Amino acid sequence: MGAGRPRRWKLPFHRSAPSSPSSPPDPEPHSPARSAVVVVAEEEAPPAEFVCSILGALMADPVILPSGQTYERACLQVCAELAFLPPGMGSASDAVIPNAALKAAIGTWCARSGRVVPAPPSADAAREAVLRAMPADAAKSVRTRRAALASSSNSSYSSPASAASTSSYTSSSEIIPAEDEVGVKPVKEGTNKDAVREQVEMAVDPLEDVVVAKVMDAEEEEEEEVVLAVAGLREATRESAERRRALCTPRMLAALRRVLLIPRHASARVDATAALVNLTLEPANKVRIVRAGAVPPLVEVLRSSTSPPEAREHAAGALFGLALNEDNRAAIGVLGAVPPLLDLLTSPAHAAPARRDAGMALYHLSLAAVNQSKIARFPGAPKALLAVASSAAERMPIRRLALMVVCNVAACTEGRAALMDAGAVAAVTAILSHDTRSADLDEWCVAAMYAMSRGSLRFRGLARAAGADAALRRVAEECAPGIVRRDMARKTLRAMRNEADDAADLTGSSLECGDGDDCAGSIVSDGLMSFRRRQRELGSSSCGNTAEF
Repeated sequence: MGAGRPRRWKLPFHRSAPSSPSSPPDPEPHSPARSAVVVVAEEEAPPAEFVCSILGALMADPVILPSGQTYERACLQVCAELAFLPPGMGSASDAVIPNAALKAAIGTWCARSGRVVPAPPSADAAREAVLRAMPADAAKSVRTRRAALASSSNSSYSSPASAASTSSYTSSSEIIPAEDEVGVKPVKEGTNKDAVREQVEMAVDPLEDVVVAKVMDAEEEEEEEVVLAVAGLREATRESAERRRALCTPRMLAALRRVLLIPRHASARVDATAALVNLTLEPANKVRIVRAGAVPPLVEVLRSSTSPPEAREHAAGALFGLALNEDNRAAIGVLGAVPPLLDLLTSPAHAAPARRDAGMALYHLSLAAVNQSKIARFPGAPKALLAVASSAAERMPIRRLALMVVCNVAACTEGRAALMDAGAVAAVTAILSHDTRSADLDEWCVAAMYAMSRGSLRFRGLARAAGADAALRRVAEECAPGIVRRDMARKTLRAMRNEADDAADLTGSSLECGDGDDCAGSIVSDGLMSFRRRQRELGSSSCGNTAEF
């Protein structure tokens, strides 16, 4: 046999099925195109909390509502324009706070994942997103109305001035429904250009231009003109409700902020804070003032040791007036008003009117749960409040205000623990046992005891050790049936005996201040009516700031 021939291997080649003309061929397993497909498929999805539930995209300017919900600012502006309330938005006048922490977290995540930081959506994109979130019938009605307006404007004419006048918000930092614009009536369909311009001109108070020009453009040598302009504003805000509403504009509030923050305008701060107090007298102004950024300058006036006592008193009064609006309370607390107000109330060195306004501001702020926790956590706050309430040297209204704040703080678990750590059970028992000069002081003492007894096993031991049962029995026996403090004393005694009590909650968080010389409305005769119920029945706050400065 001859030499073996080399073997040749036959490799079968199988042709894949022909792909359709419309679909591209699959890339090779290790080709760059294949790698790109894998990267896109495995791209990290953004966390749910970074995405606006209305827009469906990463938030560029997240803002938080008092309810805790966070949305893209542009979407909330459109919601206010269309009178649509997304989840968590109690009313169209809800104050919003920039969520700086979330915005920074979104930027960090974008940098880590190689994404571009999101830009704010256009007005059209935000409007379309809101319309998608609205009920179908409401969205259809809005689109139909917009189409009708567009057709009518094409048949007549339009101008930048008329377009600006129909805007429902004035800047990127405000959300103001069209019907709430100061001095401007809603522009009806078919309104011509001259009528729109006339409405806008009538809406501007002449004093606004004077004050803004003097404050914003003033040099150091023109300080006297600033003082005169702000003094004139203070007098103008005392004239009428219509004048106060007309002067509460973003431009005017920006000028007042400048006066409060720039050191060379210190001589005008008393008049500036007094003007802000007068502006808060109108319910329509309260939310606008907070949105315009007036709270941080007021807080700075309270904190500064160089602030005149009268300016500090007016600053506390302005915060009191703003805190009467339920939608403002969380925002005012977040902006740092609680610590300086606590210092003002608990320090005997300050004047009584300033302490009274600080106490009323704290009371209304502490109706919000977020501020109850802030007061409970602030170092030394529970002890300082109890010291004021227990001091026989303090005026009775100041002691009562301190107890009112204690009652509200005791409404939350963290507040009850902080108060009992500070000896609140023994302190309140001592007031109730030895100080019987004031019936409403007894009222708030019993309310504080009742609030601390709710769901607290620790309270029973502390109350027995302090002898609270004897003081509570005295109140329960001396008061006639139907008196609220009698019912709360009986319930607290049952809690001390570990008896179940399913009755309605009567804690201090629902109590309203009364009609005495420092608070408006008798808490005894009104039966400790809740703040919300009183607003609903009377149509306005019974504890409103009505004094003009």
